[in-house]
Amino acid sequence: MLEKHHGSLTEGCKRCAKGEKLVLFVTGLCPRNCLYCPLSEEKKNRDVIFANEQQISSPQELIEEVKLSGATGAGITGGDPVARLARTCQFIEALKNEFGKNFHTHLYTSLNLLTEEKIKKLEDAGLDELRVHPDLESQALWPKLNLLKNTKMETVIEIPAIPKKENQILELIKYAKNKVKAFNLNELELAQTKIEEFKKKGWKTDNDTLTIKGSEKTALNIIKKTRSWKVRIHYCSARFKDEIQFTERIKNYAKIAALKTDIITPSGTLLRGAIYSTDLENLKQRFPKESFIKDKDKILTSAKFVKSNFKELPKCAIIEEYPTRDKTEIYLEYLN
Repeated sequence: MLEKHHGSLTEGCKRCAKGEKLVLFVTGLCPRNCLYCPLSEEKKNRDVIFANEQQISSPQELIEEVKLSGATGAGITGGDPVARLARTCQFIEALKNEFGKNFHTHLYTSLNLLTEEKIKKLEDAGLDELRVHPDLESQALWPKLNLLKNTKMETVIEIPAIPKKENQILELIKYAKNKVKAFNLNELELAQTKIEEFKKKGWKTDNDTLTIKGSEKTALNIIKKTRSWKVRIHYCSARFKDEIQFTERIKNYAKIAALKTDIITPSGTLLRGAIYSTDLENLKQRFPKESFIKDKDKILTSAKFVKSNFKELPKCAIIEEYPTRDKTEIYLEYLN
């Protein structure tokens, strides 16, 4: 079996694997228009800000989301965060001031907007890890990688493992191996807004999934061929991101959001009882030993309680929902 990494992972990757990284989307603006850009129409080329898919507008809202999620770091993305450098630095500084220097931050950017001055501003703001995305189709900006040699930040090249681009990727790694400290290869996924463009490239999805056939093989071949180059290199699959990272992040939310009456499922969702009533005091008087929490149009309690007492209750149900701020409901069973 081919290895999925060689050398130690960066701190950003370690915390992502534990679900401890909040995703901070600083802006949808970007100087590039990559064919494989996964952004939705809601975000692409729009100057909007999201923290773990919750739209925000201030550092304070960001800090609140970090507290809700239990994150120990943030991955800062876009668009290109350097397109809104002042905002990006403001958010980094706010995170470091609130949670301390051990709160880890990494940022994704292209080479297009990078300058020595901007790198210094990011470093001064407290950024820990800078991940750049060079263009494989043109080497015109590759010399900018020399700007990364003198920073104290961890520096990483992160690119998708594009099928039939193995030679170009190897050429980039050979060129940059003494300029950055690590390389990340991501499994290429179908961009929902560019399905026709993917078809024109001949890129096909693998086994009825949204991953592109041949991407993983390309990444693992590259790791095998660079073993003797003494580079730190890591392959991140779509499954790892979607299943493991996401699930671990949800579990971390659940540790904070769960009520004492909730059951935390193995995937981190909350199983709870719901009584569709606003008469909290009446319930407390009738069932003094049970715990109830008012939640907008319903009252939350244990699933066991509503299952045992549904004949004596107003409309009630067992529900399963995400522990995130939006409380997305994924299961609902009415009992009466």
